[in-house]
Amino acid sequence: MAAAALLLGLCFGDLVHDAYVSGSPDAVRALVRQAETREDTLLLRYRLYALTQSPGLIAELPSDLDSASARELALLSALWGYRTADARLIQLVVYGRRTLGLLNRALEQDPDDPLVMLIDGQSLLFRPGIAGGSKERGLERIEALNRRVHAAPACGIAPLEADIWLWYARYRNDEPDAEVLRRDLLERELPPLYREFLDAPP
Repeated sequence: MAAAALLLGLCFGDLVHDAYVSGSPDAVRALVRQAETREDTLLLRYRLYALTQSPGLIAELPSDLDSASARELALLSALWGYRTADARLIQLVVYGRRTLGLLNRALEQDPDDPLVMLIDGQSLLFRPGIAGGSKERGLERIEALNRRVHAAPACGIAPLEADIWLWYARYRNDEPDAEVLRRDLLERELPPLYREFLDAPP
C-alpha cells in the first residue's frame, strides 16, 4: 500500500487522512505498521483520538520532544489539548499551559505549515476566551489555511478538509454565508465522517 501511495504522489499523511475520513478506526489502525517517523505516530494518534475518544491514546504523552519539527509540536499540542478537555480542575492549568506552550513553539518554527495552521485554528475555535481562544481569530486562521491548501498541495490536509473547517469556523462565528457553504458541501460526494460533521457539528 505504501509503495502504491508513493507512485500516486501521496505522503503518509494523505493515507492517514483518507483512512480517517472513512470514519473507520480500524482503517486508521491498519496504518500503524507503516508509520516510520515520530510525526507519523503522532499523526495517527491525533486522527484516531478524534474518531474514538479512547483515553489510552492520550494517557501517556511526553511533555516535550527533543529536536521536534513544527508539525510534531503542533500534533503533541493537539493531543495535550484533548487531554486538557477532560482534565480535573487541579490539572487544567498545567495541561493548558503545556498545550499552549507546544503550540506556540510550533508557530514560531513554521506558522504557515498547513497542519500547524489547522491545529492552531481548531485551538482558537474551541479554547475558551479566558485561555486565549477566539472564534474570530480561529476563522482568520482557517481562512488562511483554506487559501494555502487550494493554492498548493499539502501533505495530510486535503482541500476538502479545509473547506469543511472553513464552513465550521463561519458557522461558529454566525457568518451569514455559512449555510450556503454547508449546502454546497452537502451536494458533493462526501466521505462519511464529513457528512456526519456537517449534519451534527460539535
